[in-house]
Amino acid sequence: MEIEELQRLWAEQDEKLDAGIRLNTRLVRESVMGKAEAATRPLSRLLWFELLFAVPAVLLIGSFLAEHVGEARFFFPALGLHLGVIALLVSGIRQLVVLRAIDYGAPILSIQKRLASLRVLRIRTVKWTFVLAPLAWTPLLIVALKGLFGVDAYTMFGARWLIANVLFGLVVIVLAVWLSRRYADRMGGSPIVQRLMRALAGQSLTTAESFLGSLSQFEEDERRT
Repeated sequence: MEIEELQRLWAEQDEKLDAGIRLNTRLVRESVMGKAEAATRPLSRLLWFELLFAVPAVLLIGSFLAEHVGEARFFFPALGLHLGVIALLVSGIRQLVVLRAIDYGAPILSIQKRLASLRVLRIRTVKWTFVLAPLAWTPLLIVALKGLFGVDAYTMFGARWLIANVLFGLVVIVLAVWLSRRYADRMGGSPIVQRLMRALAGQSLTTAESFLGSLSQFEEDERRT
């Protein structure tokens, strides 16, 4: 067999090998991208579920505000709740927009950046919800009793009791912030805290980022070979 024939056969084998590698890489990418996209669906459903509660809450509290414009003791607790629910609603919409804008055909780095930004937004929203929750229940009690049963919480419990609960909520918030800052390093290494953080961020985002990380490593190995 002549040298030219050997070179031709060798080139054909190289082309077939390259085509096989490209096909294998494409199939792996499609599989991993599909898994990453599927992993974010639980978060999408959760966000829609949250919006189903937030939208009616905004409307109901807004209606309560309109009915008690001239009654400061009912208006201002409802206003605080209203602003809080609106903030949650806006955050939920932002998260859905970011999630739906992810193009799983885009470069891996671009997808990873979007998932990371979404995870930061998710953690920030949940963190502030937990931090401010101790302050929310007293206004919620005032508004719920008045709106649902026509009962005046100030008369039933007394203004001092309600104010004491608000102050207690402030103390809880300050204590929680202090503990998180003082023991952040120790808690960060705790498996329990790590599981909690994954839950707060949405385990689906962590799973999707893990899939993308493995795909990025696979493609890097392919380029080296």
